[in-house]
Amino acid sequence: MALTATDDRPYGWRARVGFITPTPAHENNAYEFYLMAPEGVTMVMTSLGVVLGAGQATYNSAIERLEAATVEIMTRKPQSIIQAGVPIIATNGYGYEKEVLRLIHNVTDTPAATDLGSCVKAMQTLGIKRPAMLTPFLEPVHKALIDYVANDGIEVAVAGNVLGTVSGGEQRAYEVSTMSLGVAKSMAIDLFKSASNADGVWITGALMPAASVIESLEQELGVPVVASIQAMTWQGLRMAGVDDKIPGFGRLLREA
Repeated sequence: MALTATDDRPYGWRARVGFITPTPAHENNAYEFYLMAPEGVTMVMTSLGVVLGAGQATYNSAIERLEAATVEIMTRKPQSIIQAGVPIIATNGYGYEKEVLRLIHNVTDTPAATDLGSCVKAMQTLGIKRPAMLTPFLEPVHKALIDYVANDGIEVAVAGNVLGTVSGGEQRAYEVSTMSLGVAKSMAIDLFKSASNADGVWITGALMPAASVIESLEQELGVPVVASIQAMTWQGLRMAGVDDKIPGFGRLLREA
């Protein structure tokens, strides 16, 4: 989407969506948001300072910065706020989303949601109960995610990650961010087909590019697909009062 403005209005004349991202350096969140967002909607971003590979300690320190990050976001007056990053919540156990939202609402009453909460809501909206889950995360985060969403009636049918196809191990930010979209698509297809009872695909971890393959995955597999950045964009737009039906990025944005 090409951003446009006139002499009498700014780029974000319809809405501004705040994103509090985990890591300071990132590229796909913003790029894929603007692929999907309608004209007149912009993204406001700040970071929690997560260092990939530093383990649980970096997630704990990120939460300590959440209120300050919310103050930063609110200087730009967004109409909604999304806390991006699923490990921060999942590794702290079911219900921790309430604590994250409480910290945000200590600063502002602007509507807010989380990455993990947006994904769960998106899967429930589309009727996905047994997703095949593809991530850029290691097994401990997989277990935390599987246990977490089970509390919301979602049973992960099969889980896989892309780390075997990219180099870098825990220092994977560049390798995962720049991986071929064809790899993400083919791995999602293989993962889905490996589980006889899967009824959808969940691509979580917005570090990993996914938005541009959602539509083709749905067409090929005949099931709904939810990806983190797609779910966060959908939730952020709807909370900001933008209810456009957006084609090209799956049923979620096209129909819900």
